[in-house]
Amino acid sequence: MNRKKLVSIEIKNDKAYIFPVLSFIDSLAQRHTTMDVSRYQQLRYVAAGMLKQRIENSYPGATGPIYVELYLVGDFIEISVKDKGVPGWQDFTYDKNEITENRDDLNNYLISLYVDEVGMEKLGNEGQRVYIRKKFINPLEFAKPEPYKETVALDTNISIRPVTSQEDVIEAIRCIYSEYGYSYSYERLYYVNSFIQLIKNREIMSFLAVNEHGQTAGHFALAFSDLYKNMPEISTVVIKKEFRGLGLFAKFIEYCEILGKEEGFRALMGQPVTYHPMSQKAFLRAGYTATALLMSYINTEIETEYNKGERLGLSACVKILDKDIYSKIYSPDELRDFLDKIYKRLGIRYDIICESKADNCTEISLETSTTLKMSKIIIRKAGFDLENELQQSIKNIIKQKSEMVELVILLNTQSCAYAYDIAKKCGFALSGVIPGSENGDYLIMQMLPGDSFNYNDLVVVGEFEELKNDIINMTSNKE
Repeated sequence: MNRKKLVSIEIKNDKAYIFPVLSFIDSLAQRHTTMDVSRYQQLRYVAAGMLKQRIENSYPGATGPIYVELYLVGDFIEISVKDKGVPGWQDFTYDKNEITENRDDLNNYLISLYVDEVGMEKLGNEGQRVYIRKKFINPLEFAKPEPYKETVALDTNISIRPVTSQEDVIEAIRCIYSEYGYSYSYERLYYVNSFIQLIKNREIMSFLAVNEHGQTAGHFALAFSDLYKNMPEISTVVIKKEFRGLGLFAKFIEYCEILGKEEGFRALMGQPVTYHPMSQKAFLRAGYTATALLMSYINTEIETEYNKGERLGLSACVKILDKDIYSKIYSPDELRDFLDKIYKRLGIRYDIICESKADNCTEISLETSTTLKMSKIIIRKAGFDLENELQQSIKNIIKQKSEMVELVILLNTQSCAYAYDIAKKCGFALSGVIPGSENGDYLIMQMLPGDSFNYNDLVVVGEFEELKNDIINMTSNKE
């Protein structure tokens, strides 16, 4: 996601700074965003409480620096507070039954209504950071178009071209709507200006499949992320009903590989859904390696003929484009054979070292999306305080009503195996691995608060089914 820092302000832990700092941020926000006053006031209310909390608790009985920062992150405005004071999570949780009796519960309930995302990061020797985000574009009430009607394909000579103009963007949005209505989780793709900005910022590369008569047959995109750097995901794949059965999915994958080599990508990632074996087979035929099962990943609001009111899963796969890359990973003993099989199939140079060693300090971040009802925890370094940090974050996640928690552990650090053992102790289960990123390789674990994984509902084939059985066997052997 494109990220632009507007300002970083250093203050002391004195409440007298709250009003002038927020007034200065007000002026910057008005200059750089189009957010209306009422929506901005909601964000400001939460920011004031967040800053007050850290001023009161960061340096008890002493004076120390606090940094207030303002960012534009895609279509979000982000306000963060960072310090090196006494560690402590900002508690955004609440009990809805107590909001009329308890001021803290009422405040946190309002936070859940007023901001779109909250996040916390433990930065090791650099202290900690807590942040809030809110979309600065005004949400639109979409008037639902007429139901999608199939047309007759006038020819099947399909070519692929990048989305470059506003007319192309509108056609791409129509294509997405034909499959998902207005339920697709990445809602920035429904705004013409936002869609264009995503392309300009190189957060996505978007493509249309068009026949010789100018009819749109489908759409797909390469989506880039900060976590999996230089390893875009083939996403937002839509093939209109009248053009199915022509092998377009395989053609999209092939096109991305050719483009990826031209662009110098390290790898490509696919995440075919766990109810559609045809897309899984297409990736496997193209030489992708099954690496992870992301259970209950898609929110129930997504409009599909498959979910029936339940969250849906994804199956992750990777293809390495740069065969010269090398990975040195630190594996838990019990995962050595599992990881060895995956890395052999990837066809890259690698070494697996089985050792468990805690770092001097923990570097961990937690982000919760109220829209997707999911949370993500990223562990880059695991110190002896990791168990306490994980338990606290799980407590917050449960109160925030997240339906799925994804835990990501950097595999290229000596504390990976230690972090894995602590995560298991805290109730996380293995989901697989995402290798190949410029930022490193990641071990993936998950938790469904108050529920367990149901592998029986997965529809997976080939390597994905083998991966599922390997994960089930390792889980059952531990119990």
